[in-house]
Amino acid sequence: ESLSRVELARLSGLTPQAVRNIVEDLLAEGFVKQIGRRKGLRGQPQIEVAINPDRGYSLGFHVTGSECRYLGTNLVGDVVFEGGAFKLASDAAEIRRSLERIEAACSQSMQDRARLGVGIAVSAPLAMPRHREPHSDYLEQVRTIQHFFGPDTWIENDANAAAMAENLSGTAKERSDFLYIFIGAGVGGAIVRDSKLQRGYRGNAGEFGHILVDPNGPQCHCGNRGCLHTYLSLAEFGDRIDRLGSDDGEIKAWLARAVPPLTRAIVTLENAFDPDRIILGGTAPGWLLELLLAGVQEILPSTCTDEAHQRVEISRLGITSALLGASALPLLNLMTPHPDLLTKQSLEGMR
Repeated sequence: ESLSRVELARLSGLTPQAVRNIVEDLLAEGFVKQIGRRKGLRGQPQIEVAINPDRGYSLGFHVTGSECRYLGTNLVGDVVFEGGAFKLASDAAEIRRSLERIEAACSQSMQDRARLGVGIAVSAPLAMPRHREPHSDYLEQVRTIQHFFGPDTWIENDANAAAMAENLSGTAKERSDFLYIFIGAGVGGAIVRDSKLQRGYRGNAGEFGHILVDPNGPQCHCGNRGCLHTYLSLAEFGDRIDRLGSDDGEIKAWLARAVPPLTRAIVTLENAFDPDRIILGGTAPGWLLELLLAGVQEILPSTCTDEAHQRVEISRLGITSALLGASALPLLNLMTPHPDLLTKQSLEGMR
């Protein structure tokens, strides 16, 4: 999308002179380009500028248990380095060797493009140093990745990263107000208002996995009983989830257990936040999310709206949502360096 300098000044709230200076600097560095004058309007036609997508890129990593997936995206979020996955060894030296191979392959592929930074999505609450998720034992390995790439490394909870990706290029691209429910080995969430993440007083907003859906339910690792996590987590399947199908008895049993609690959680979230939309995503396979949504829609009551629009949707980005969000972190910091949107921090406080 292209805009004139006048439009940029109006949208940003900056003075026209400030916008002109910024644009000239970005033009000189090659991060934006002029694409001609706009025709058909009164007065002197405005010169439009647009992001030069191929001037830079960023790397994204998504740590899920003992595996780390990675890719690179350009300045508009298109994948330009396909990446892959590697096992997170317990030995830091072995992790560094994997990262050196990734660095060499990426440098060869990207050639003269500038790297804006590195983003890492982790399935652990960043603002809860005493909270131990069952899949957060790999934080030492994440610290190794952070130290390898240096100070321009940004870390985010994977549910928040996935929500950012949805807002930039996914299901919620045209929406500024939505909730994201992340379903994988862990269950998390994100709250987006006016296209900004809401973190809460302590930074823990969006921990939907610990909504109580049944006070007499199974024990959760957090200490409570009947948390949504205990019904919706895919941890019991492990890597087998990719080999199962919709007709598998285990899947049918899981759906029978998961659909009612998720429906109760969605009703609670709708009444508490009144979002435009709730998006289901995460590392769960798309076919499983579709089955889950179909079950929810059969019993979901209309509690707060008479509108006919879809209240709950499936992420279009699939299992790459958190990974794409991680890769977008450096770009988001460049555009909107605000603590309400993303966090740059060490992992020292996550133990």
